[in-house]
Amino acid sequence: MARTITLSYDKIPVKSFGTVWFAIGPNGLWRVDVCESELDFVEQMVRHGVIVTPNRKATASVRRNLTDYFEGKRRVFDLKVDWSRVDGFTRKALQVCARIPYGKTMSYGEIAARAGNPGAARAAGTAMSKNPFPIVVPCHRVIKSDGSLGGFSGNLQHKCFLLRNEGIDPEKMPR
Repeated sequence: MARTITLSYDKIPVKSFGTVWFAIGPNGLWRVDVCESELDFVEQMVRHGVIVTPNRKATASVRRNLTDYFEGKRRVFDLKVDWSRVDGFTRKALQVCARIPYGKTMSYGEIAARAGNPGAARAAGTAMSKNPFPIVVPCHRVIKSDGSLGGFSGNLQHKCFLLRNEGIDPEKMPR
């Protein structure tokens, strides 16, 4: 019988962005999401078959990292990420994405090539859409090969907000 994982969760409100919810488990960061309510976030976690409990003490490092990022005080996250439920090409693509420097972008095609599957730009886009750690694994920094925004698992307003937070003007990108 599989062991049930217990996660601790918390949130930070970000003005003009929304509430960023996050959960950590015994192996590190398990989920980051922007949800309307605590109930929405908890229901998502429960669908994954985990037990979740609010715990500000256990989540303090994540809260501090995210708060510092949104306040412009952090460019690199100092967090362990739990990759255990991400595998195959998705995992490789997200791990490439995790290395995109603050304030820089990379195309879906570049992600695919660096993940070992040149020509799989669409698959890289799908991998980004499945990112369980947005912001920390910065899929907002991934754009189309023509320099335009592409998609984002949250919404494009969130992607633009995050890019602006890093000094990139999305209005200057091709449409």
